[in-house]
Amino acid sequence: MRLLAISLWLIALASQPVTLMACDYKTLNIFFNGKSSTIKVEVADTLFERKRGLMFRDRLKPNSGMLFVYEAPRKIAFWMKNTSISLDIAFADKSGKVIRVVQATEPFSTELIHGGNRIQYVLEVNAGASRKLNLFKHAELIHQAINPPPINSC
Repeated sequence: MRLLAISLWLIALASQPVTLMACDYKTLNIFFNGKSSTIKVEVADTLFERKRGLMFRDRLKPNSGMLFVYEAPRKIAFWMKNTSISLDIAFADKSGKVIRVVQATEPFSTELIHGGNRIQYVLEVNAGASRKLNLFKHAELIHQAINPPPINSC
């Protein structure tokens, strides 16, 4: 009986971090080819936050990024006006599947960077970080804004 109680306690303890991570709005997981990576993200889910993005900043911390969340899939294009940081930009569909990755954008450029027609999420990370994070076309983004947890699971 004691062994059963200890086993149940260990199972509950082991499952706890998964639940917390799934409900952490500042953590994004990237899955591709059986590998995963985790970064901290700022979420831009209002019109003002999306318009401002990472403009007027002089750096982005390593292992971090900005996740742009749109209400519904749409045609999306970004530019680098007023952005001094070179970025890798991943464009994802409504399920969080990455459709396109643009690497090493040119700071301050007003040239449009087209993501596609049915994009709902965009992830910006430091230039070169996409390779380290295994962030490629067909990668899957897991985040509370993309894949909401069941009600009352957090």
